[in-house]
Amino acid sequence: MATMRERSTKPMYDIWAWFYNWTFGALVRSRQRRAVQQLPFKPGDRILDLGVGTGLTLKHYPKDVTVIGMDLSHGMISKARVMCQERGYDHIKLVRGDGMNPPFAAQSFDHIIMCHTVTVVSDPARLLNQAARIVKPGGRIVLANHFRSTNSIMGWLEKFSNPFWVKIGWRSDVALEDVLKGVDLQFEYHFKHRFMDLWQIVCLTNNSNTLATSSENQQDNQNANPLPAKQPVLA
Repeated sequence: MATMRERSTKPMYDIWAWFYNWTFGALVRSRQRRAVQQLPFKPGDRILDLGVGTGLTLKHYPKDVTVIGMDLSHGMISKARVMCQERGYDHIKLVRGDGMNPPFAAQSFDHIIMCHTVTVVSDPARLLNQAARIVKPGGRIVLANHFRSTNSIMGWLEKFSNPFWVKIGWRSDVALEDVLKGVDLQFEYHFKHRFMDLWQIVCLTNNSNTLATSSENQQDNQNANPLPAKQPVLA
């Protein structure tokens, strides 16, 4: 089975960066806007745009949130950085990093968005589990991506043609249900920007920590004793 490898993805997208905005990027601009609109922003929120690419999503964020845009490709980040400087986007910070091993502490972000990122990594489920680790309880993770069709004929064609698509930068054989297996996130909803569309927008929520905390609190209440609680240790 043809799949992606981070060591080859990075140089491939360094090349894509030179003409991405006028090729594939031109096809997905409206879908990216719809994806950003699924994030329930509040002033002061920290948002991770994982796989930010050349920064096509960045103009859609309100200026009262902080956005961290991360991408594996130096070429992509360089294009995004130039755009942010030209437009004076002081609320946006750009870093080069690997989404499979994101350089962030647990629960660092209020929400995370990934546009056309899930199918360019070697292990999509691991990518989502890493996102679940660094998003806060109750935080939303939004995906804008192509997933293999549930139509048997289209699905077969996408699997058959996958080796070709891998050679130019993404997989066509990734099924949404396979990605979500073993991922500790709650599925909310998904939809297509247009009726006949190759891409979907998928919304997930990190409810695991919230539920775990609620369960622990209930257990603590049941086992409560009159001794004073210990003071928290400050990190």
